[in-house]
Amino acid sequence: MNHNTRITAALLAALTLAGLVSCGGDSADTPTVNTDNAVTAAVTEAETAPMDSLEARKLVSDDVPELDFGGKDFRIFYQKRYTTDAISPDGKESGDVLNDAVYRRNVSMEERFNVKVVGIEGEEDAMVSTMMKSVAAGDDTCELFLGHTALSGKAALSGYFRNWYEIPYIDFEKPWFPQSTIEQLRINDRMYMAMSDMCIAFASNTYCVYYNKAMLANYDITNIYDLVREGKWTIDALANISKELYQDLNGSGTADKGDQFGFGSPYSSHCATWPSACAVPTVEFHEDGTVTSVMASERAATMTEKLRELYGVNVGSYLHVSTGASEDEMEVEFMNGNIGFITNGLILAETVLRDVTFDYGIIPYPKLDEAQESYYTVPGGSVSCFATPVTAADTELVGALSAAMSRESWVSVLPTYYDIVLKVKGARDEASVEMLDIILDGRAVSTAYMYDSFSGYHFKMADLFKGTKEIASFTKSLDKSIVKHYEKVIALFYSDPIE
Repeated sequence: MNHNTRITAALLAALTLAGLVSCGGDSADTPTVNTDNAVTAAVTEAETAPMDSLEARKLVSDDVPELDFGGKDFRIFYQKRYTTDAISPDGKESGDVLNDAVYRRNVSMEERFNVKVVGIEGEEDAMVSTMMKSVAAGDDTCELFLGHTALSGKAALSGYFRNWYEIPYIDFEKPWFPQSTIEQLRINDRMYMAMSDMCIAFASNTYCVYYNKAMLANYDITNIYDLVREGKWTIDALANISKELYQDLNGSGTADKGDQFGFGSPYSSHCATWPSACAVPTVEFHEDGTVTSVMASERAATMTEKLRELYGVNVGSYLHVSTGASEDEMEVEFMNGNIGFITNGLILAETVLRDVTFDYGIIPYPKLDEAQESYYTVPGGSVSCFATPVTAADTELVGALSAAMSRESWVSVLPTYYDIVLKVKGARDEASVEMLDIILDGRAVSTAYMYDSFSGYHFKMADLFKGTKEIASFTKSLDKSIVKHYEKVIALFYSDPIE
């Protein structure tokens, strides 16, 4: 496939695919398909552009007027682990393509608006508490907060973030605010924590499945991409293939190290992806400020049954070797050719898997069943939320730079990341490029996931899948505290923030 044609096709797919859930009125954190006029307009513009992704993207304006901020600092408080979300790690052009793309983005912002983009480095939970202390003291310390999503909900619930819909120049119908996520995070025309394509981690930490093409070929299994395309890539399909791949290589008569396994995924945050992947809502939010747990639904029970079988019973699961096997252990065994499928983030393709000697494929998490309309996923809970403190005094500066930087990232930084870092250096074949587009288009961060704060159901999935309780019993013991937690969340959107 021609390089430019391929990327333009990816652009058009990203623009035409719709948001996955609406949060007006009664709503659940369930992906659905939606289309909006702004995205359709962007597609029309892109279709008439030259067949070059960069030129096509440039046609979509951020609609921010000419502004001069008189040399003010635009301060971004960011996580150390995700430096490129905010600034170039080298602080100058160095020849590293991603560093240079971020550097040029920031310089263009400085020249356009007469500002200085300043990065303030922080560490996960420490930066959340630091920001909360500064806000409580009334200090104006940053314009943009890019903190650990799963930890930042605490700050939102304390009323420390502004409603993005009250910030000028922020248009969430623009394609650099992924519609699959934005539609789920908007409630009552409010949004306190968003996701933006300004943040590279929103792509790099998206969960997916990797598989060893060489191992599967030994069993004449060469149709995995077709299964995905035809909507037949399901948990059952993964389970059946994993069972087929198991081999007692050391002749011990039992599953242990030294054998070949079909599936490797730890009982960890990887499991938090499954409710979204299976289109299983955990709670419903209502306009009257009430919350209903729906985790004990028939669909959730089916998901639980299938995943307990896959993780704990299927002979092809690596967890037969060690119930407590870590993500790192799974990576090593996959690279050594001992596991057929593993779950991980896309970042694995651009880092660790560059050194593998066999060909691998990248595919989405499987669906619950063939009737499910699309493939869905989420980024890890550590990715950067997109928020602005209530103490940020110059909201025009906040809005103009946040919008313009998000757009410029979508125009120049993300194509660099997708095409050069992932699609050329990471993916091993053209079909994997196609699969990456499916994965990234399926990012579906719900309100329940965004505000889980380790008090919701998403990060308890590992306990559910390795446990033995019926789902009704499991939810009965947790519903009260989880509903109470989300009542605080819905109060944030329909009344005054919870102190």
